[in-house]
Amino acid sequence: MPLRHSLALATVVLAFASVSSMAIAQQATTNDGVYTQAQVDAGRETFTEYCAACHETKFYQDIWPAWEGRSLKNFWFIIVGEMPADNPGMLYDEEYTNIVATILADLGFPAGDTPLDPNGNMEEIGRAHV
Repeated sequence: MPLRHSLALATVVLAFASVSSMAIAQQATTNDGVYTQAQVDAGRETFTEYCAACHETKFYQDIWPAWEGRSLKNFWFIIVGEMPADNPGMLYDEEYTNIVATILADLGFPAGDTPLDPNGNMEEIGRAHV
């Protein structure tokens, strides 16, 4: 096989492998137990103190469809960057992560064994339908 055909074939194979691995990475959803119950327990008090006055579960049910095709990390970044409204970004990353776990629990998504981690797997988790 001529060298240019081998290079072209190798390029196609690498491109396909790259796209396939991205598709596999994006297969996890919020239905897959992507947070722990301990995170919900830790986040409940923080959510009550900083979020609940403005954001009831119905609020999240109404906005959840807008997250179609976005990763859970995008949702986390919006919350970190905009909440609480009077002092965005004031909480620790762990507190924001626990708040996201609390929201997911309130929306009816199951807890699992692996903690939600914005420095780990959150980019790979897509949203599931409520």
